[in-house]
This record gives sequence, C-alpha cells and structure tokens, in this order.
Amino acid sequence: MDSIRQRFIYLFTILVAGCGTSKTDRPVVTTTSQGMESSPAGTEAAARDRSLVRFVDALQRPGDVDLTADDRTVFPGVAYKAVTNYQEIGQNIAKFKLRIAGSDSVLADNNEGLRDGSRYTVVSMPGVNGQPRLRIVKDELVTDPTKARLRVIQAVPKLGDVDVAVVGRRDPIFKGVTYATETSYEDLAPMTVTIEIRQDKIRMAPLRIKDMHLEGGHAYTIVLTGNKVGAIEMITFDDQIEPASAAPASAPNN
Repeated sequence: MDSIRQRFIYLFTILVAGCGTSKTDRPVVTTTSQGMESSPAGTEAAARDRSLVRFVDALQRPGDVDLTADDRTVFPGVAYKAVTNYQEIGQNIAKFKLRIAGSDSVLADNNEGLRDGSRYTVVSMPGVNGQPRLRIVKDELVTDPTKARLRVIQAVPKLGDVDVAVVGRRDPIFKGVTYATETSYEDLAPMTVTIEIRQDKIRMAPLRIKDMHLEGGHAYTIVLTGNKVGAIEMITFDDQIEPASAAPASAPNN
C-alpha cells in the first residue's frame, strides 16, 4: 500500500512540475514595452493573505482610466495599451470597477474570487454594444526553463474567431479564439518566430508579430485590441520567475 501511495505522489509531483504555476517562491520579472519590473514572490504575498493583480488597458478610448478594487483605487491614470506592475490585493472576492480617471463614473465592473499568492491580469476591453467590459484571467509561470509559454487574449468584438499560428507551419497553435476569451497556455520550444493572426470569414490580411523571440522560462501574452477590424493592435508582455541568486563563494581556508 505504501509503495502505491509513493508512486501516486511521484506521478502527481511530475504532473505539477510539468505545469505552470501562479504562486511562485521567487519574485517575478515582467517585461513590457515600458520596460522591466519585478513583483514579489507568490509565497510572500500568500503569507500576507494577499493575491497579486495587474491591469492591462486594452480599451481604445480617449483619456486614461482608473481601476479600483472594492472602491480603493489600485491602478490610477492608466493609459491605453499600458501594462501595470502587479499589486497586492487583500480581498478573497474582489469587486473591480473601471472608471474614467479621476472620476466616479463607472465604465465597467466585474467580481473575481482570488486565491492568496496567485497572480491575475485584469483586462479592460471594448464591448459588443459599445459598453466596455472587464475580463480577469489567471496567470501562470513557466517552471521548465527549456520551454516557452504563449497565450492569446482576444479583445476585439468585431473580429470574430481567430486562429493563431507560426508562419511556415500549417497547423495553428490556437484555433477559433473568440472575443472576450483567452486561450490556455501552450508550451513551445524556445525560438524566434513570426506569429500570425488569421481570420478567414472577413477580408482581413493576416496580422503579424515579426521576429518574436520566445525564450525558455518565459510566459508570453498577446492581447488583441481595437474597436475596428481594420485597426487592430497588439499588446505583448512576458513574465519570468526571477532566477535564483548564485550562492556566495566560500571563504578560502587559511
């Protein structure tokens, strides 16, 4: 019986190790078009009974926006296409509201159950009827340094379903990504590729991200955004668990 239990624990450990994690035991470095920032380890946030949340403004509209959690402004004055750093949230069920910057006017709201130490991205996006909406997705980090990880968030209401592929490959990485949804993460071999966004039902030339370098140990996110099919833009960013510091050299023996 003990040997069966040990085998079960061993297999479970392999499965967990092969998957991503949203609660890390080391800080996380996020790279965006604005630069690089570090956020605390998930275990540290969990010890404080907090989760980690960031905000991506994919709402193509004039002016900046604020994002509040339980009426506390967590992300003030966020510009279109900006990706904030992670902030700690103490509520297990957070009530997020998107507001015009410096105003009480609510553009959209959403509630989400949060787990201590886990990471989440809140995305503002255009709505089908013109009313903005908020989407909250859970983030995962790469635990295997020999793999890169990719996901896509479709935030263009008029675009319809899209396929996401690597140029030169027939089969897409993701098929039929619909509006206001995100794909699961796909593990890929590290490489430099051109990512192509395809839409067959409307007359639209494929969108491309040229020479995207997928590095091992990094989790990449592509957010498709825009109000019009002919004016689609992409927001890209990636996360990496901060490498463990090298152990200090031992003092020489005298």
